[in-house]
Amino acid sequence: MRRWGGLACALAVCGGAVAGCGAGQRGDAAAAAAEAFVSALREGDGAAACAALATETAQGLAASEGAPCEEAIGALGLPDAAPSAVDVWSDRAQVRTRDDVLFLAEFEDGWKVVAAGCRPQGERPYECEVGA
Repeated sequence: MRRWGGLACALAVCGGAVAGCGAGQRGDAAAAAAEAFVSALREGDGAAACAALATETAQGLAASEGAPCEEAIGALGLPDAAPSAVDVWSDRAQVRTRDDVLFLAEFEDGWKVVAAGCRPQGERPYECEVGA
């Protein structure tokens, strides 16, 4: 498992202060990107799941698992429940599902998943299956 420190920790600390700022068009876009990712997982479409990842995240997953991203992502057994809540801070977002927390970043080509399979660790940074 990987630890996803800096941003995840900042988001966790800021979460209470800006709860609900995911409302609106930007939050909808982040939620749609997260939904595309979990839908691809649900359908067993590794190529689509990897396309929903940030480039560095997909490359890091492939390197750490020693297999192409499309194969590695399916082998992890990540949760695939639909998004239930989203919070957006500038170009970063946290999307929660029933069983998971996803972190996204906004790039020129839209929102991409930068960390998935994340679990809170109390006061410590989130621990994520996928992410830099």
